[in-house]
Amino acid sequence: MKNLLVLLLLVSATLVQAQTPPTPSPTESKDPSEQQADEPTRDGLWDGRFTGGNYIVRCNAIIALSKHEYVSDGVARVVEVNLTLNSAQIVRFYFLEPVKIETSSGVANAGTQALERARSLVEQAAGRVSPTLTEPKVVKSYPTSTHAHTVEFVVKEEARLNAMFQSLQRGFRTGQGRIWKE
Repeated sequence: MKNLLVLLLLVSATLVQAQTPPTPSPTESKDPSEQQADEPTRDGLWDGRFTGGNYIVRCNAIIALSKHEYVSDGVARVVEVNLTLNSAQIVRFYFLEPVKIETSSGVANAGTQALERARSLVEQAAGRVSPTLTEPKVVKSYPTSTHAHTVEFVVKEEARLNAMFQSLQRGFRTGQGRIWKE
């Protein structure tokens, strides 16, 4: 069950990477690291505006901030940002991508072929239903895959996750509010 959830998240993330990005406006850079990382505010709130929703937290309520990377079930490289608050709520932000396996055996190739086939099937089905189905989404299976007090967001690009972490870090260190947009 867990492997299926990871595979679905992985396929969704891979589909988004395979899509052609929208053409930037003349004032918008193609490179995410060159885009405006965030906007300072005077209200002391970090306001994250994501494709999948919004998250607002008081900067001085953040107790700890972390970013780390791991491989999940051998199929997905995950970069995860965690916020620790003075509450029962846990907040996580993820970037996912397929693990790059370099081997001469056919095992990695078979896994890649299975992933490509799954991606193709999802693209075909999503194209018939809704263009937004290929957006990466957090998949939860209560109670096995997550905790009731967990808020999770998937970010499409690693560069945007890094920019978001830097924005959170500025708010955490200074207490100054910020607006960050995916």
